[in-house]
Amino acid sequence: MTKSPRALIILSMSLFSMELISVGSASAEPQEKEGAPEKAVPRLPQAPAASEGQPPPHKPSGETKPQSQPSPPAKLDLPPVESESKEKEPVVKKSLGSLILSVKLALMGDSRLFHYEIEVEDDQQTVTLTGRVSTEEEKITATEIAQAVPGVKTVVNKLTVEKDLAKTLLKKQDEILTTLIKERFSKSATLKAANFEVRTEDGVVQLNGTVRFQVIVLEAAEAARQVPGVRAVNTERVRLEGES
Repeated sequence: MTKSPRALIILSMSLFSMELISVGSASAEPQEKEGAPEKAVPRLPQAPAASEGQPPPHKPSGETKPQSQPSPPAKLDLPPVESESKEKEPVVKKSLGSLILSVKLALMGDSRLFHYEIEVEDDQQTVTLTGRVSTEEEKITATEIAQAVPGVKTVVNKLTVEKDLAKTLLKKQDEILTTLIKERFSKSATLKAANFEVRTEDGVVQLNGTVRFQVIVLEAAEAARQVPGVRAVNTERVRLEGES
């Protein structure tokens, strides 16, 4: 199909105008790129310069430092604990009272040594005994009793043995009993008026005198019996008034 010259002219003009449009758009793109203003890059504020004598400011670091772990407690140097297998030394109980008094009381608690005056000395738990006893057996007994007192380590026995000591002590004891009986008689008006003679031998009291009534003799015997240490009261030598 053949086109008319007019149609060809119109077609060619349209093609030409399309080329102009495409060329203009292609040249406009680089001009827009060159003429576009550059975007401003934000600047970080600079820290002021550190003056002399002052440390530079600390710059925060992006890295986090690990926290320091607490140090373990220091070990105390304790003495080594002895094993229980070792034998324990015997513990000596310390007496709260006087060692001398404890030994004296122990000696007085024995009937065989009760009448003897035994002196006791202490020197660092070494006990020394001095005094007099009647037999060797009593001297040995004193050592055994003192050694058994808690706190005593050693006993030095310096007791002397006197065979007649027992008789001497008994006589002394009889004299003490006679004195005590007379003191008791003096507290009674009836017995004081009777004026009895009093003698004591081996703990047996002997009364002598003359009274009006026998009941007075009974009162005297009862009064003497109440004195500790009296073994018996003999009134055979007491006479009633009017008896021949």
